Amino acid sequence: MTDKFKELEVKLSKYKWYLKEAKLIELSIRHPYQLNDGNVGGGKSSGGDTDGALRTLIKIDENDDLNEYVMIGQTIERTFAVLPEHLQEAMMEFYINRKGHYRGHPKRCAAKLNVDVKTLYRWRCEIIVEFDRQSSKDARVRPSSP
Repeated sequence: MTDKFKELEVKLSKYKWYLKEAKLIELSIRHPYQLNDGNVGGGKSSGGDTDGALRTLIKIDENDDLNEYVMIGQTIERTFAVLPEHLQEAMMEFYINRKGHYRGHPKRCAAKLNVDVKTLYRWRCEIIVEFDRQSSKDARVRPSSP
């Protein structure tokens, strides 16, 4: 196995993690923890936020980690969408549904899919090739940084 194969497999297996982290980053930007400003009189506090929504949207748009996680998640979803049904099932079992005793174990996943381990390996290679193809499309479309 090549390093690129392993790297792409790790990305595929972290799909749910990418979704969770992207949501956490977005929520932390939208609802930051704010300290009490000391205004106990009940009147209007000083330094009011008149353009908070726009600033929040800009922060979300400019967050590199958030953009990367969302991009990887979308690439995984597009990969899943273009695969034939048997590869979709293999992708779900081996990479996405990683709970329980079938978690990423080739022999157990192959048994659950009712195929040979070698067949599962070939399917994994096909999934990785398609994921790499979808990732390459993203790299061509993504604007370069200044």
